[in-house]
Amino acid sequence: MARAQRERETGLTEALSVIEEMFAGSGLSAEFVSAGSPEFPVHRCTVRDRSGKVVTASLGKGAGGQSRVSALFEAWQHLEHDRGQAALARDTGRVRVLPVEAVVAQPELRGEEMLHRLARDHPGVAVACLRAEPLGEPSGESPRTSGLVAGPGRAGAASSPEGGPSPGRRAIWYPAFARSPSCRSHPVPGDDLRYESYLRYAYDSGTAAGVTEAEAVLHGLLEVVERDALSHALLDWYLDGAAPIRVIDPGGLPGDLRRLHAEARTRLGAPPLVIDMTSDLGIPAYCAIPSRAGPYPGVIGSGASLDPEYAVERALSEVVQSSFNMSLGVDLTLARRLESLRRWPLLERCARLDPGPLGPRLVPGPWPGGEERRAGTEDRADRADRTADDHLTERERMDERSERRRGVAGRIAAVLGRMEAAGFAAYAFRWNPGRVRCPVLTVIVPGLDTFAMVHSAVPVLPTGRAARRLAGQR
Repeated sequence: MARAQRERETGLTEALSVIEEMFAGSGLSAEFVSAGSPEFPVHRCTVRDRSGKVVTASLGKGAGGQSRVSALFEAWQHLEHDRGQAALARDTGRVRVLPVEAVVAQPELRGEEMLHRLARDHPGVAVACLRAEPLGEPSGESPRTSGLVAGPGRAGAASSPEGGPSPGRRAIWYPAFARSPSCRSHPVPGDDLRYESYLRYAYDSGTAAGVTEAEAVLHGLLEVVERDALSHALLDWYLDGAAPIRVIDPGGLPGDLRRLHAEARTRLGAPPLVIDMTSDLGIPAYCAIPSRAGPYPGVIGSGASLDPEYAVERALSEVVQSSFNMSLGVDLTLARRLESLRRWPLLERCARLDPGPLGPRLVPGPWPGGEERRAGTEDRADRADRTADDHLTERERMDERSERRRGVAGRIAAVLGRMEAAGFAAYAFRWNPGRVRCPVLTVIVPGLDTFAMVHSAVPVLPTGRAARRLAGQR
């Protein structure tokens, strides 16, 4: 089984069929510009409506056909996220405009440093908030793999995964702007947006799409973990200047990842550094950056997964994707944004990602992944999935779906359990109605950081637990 498929309830062939059906039903067409190898292609996807107007663009990466599916689902995510934001004004059950003091008074948001700064800088401001539902249950009980998040029209009492009132946690009211880059285009009545300077923190971290809600929840959770880990890594590299940086020896990677590493080297003009940035959550997280500065600033790839090999695969394929996308010249304001960061040297360093200062601190890091597969053993799902989806009998398809669902549910439970052990709780907000087959939702983990958005040359400060680093605390 391809590594990506272990985090999905739906096989690749079925997922492609579903998303293409959703595009066709919405009158959308997709155009691709591609690079990379057949083994690990990367794509930039442009989506047009029936009239030929461009409505969104997306990127895709992954092994083989996964890359195309990834691009299509990311495009769907962008469209449904924007439509969901536009519909918030009518979603009175799940949207509420609150004084910022009431927002930060929620004990669940005590670690949201950016929101507390907002309350100090703009006292009395009214903020549109999303009702984010709790994910999972205390003590690591497994969530169901469907019906996890109330969509538009389904608001009510705070719900547990089993559908009744949650005995452990309540829903939270979380500022909409912080997880919706299109908030300026679709303001909620009553949200006076006097906090204009804070709209730079609008970031879709934790937003994901899937064929099922469980897929979207898992991907959203892992993206939150990845962005938090990268937030701390950037501060480790360019603020502290002392901590060793653990780099993975590509010679210890499985064969396909060694080939991907070589492909990245060709693309970047220098070997990529694969850096272990796993945080105290204990969920493997890696990033890849060029070992020498190249023609494009800020080229980076990152990934988090319970499978360390897949986290590395995501990081390496994304650094190829990042370089490819930069080569297309589609970010027309990047140079101006980087220039504006000169006033804040730390932020400029984090955005440009110059590997030069990191060299003296690089140390070999342990590689924990892949021992069983390199030894020749494989799990039941691996054996079952060596046959393409097209050749499975109906009974085999049913067995495989059941296996996938159990696998995804187990991974969600494992991630939530590690978060709970570290003192964090996860919530989610669904952007499109439950009747829409491909759900789009945002996972929110108050206190985990999204400072990583600085690598897009945005002048921001740490948003959560990394803020104490600027005060000299660890």
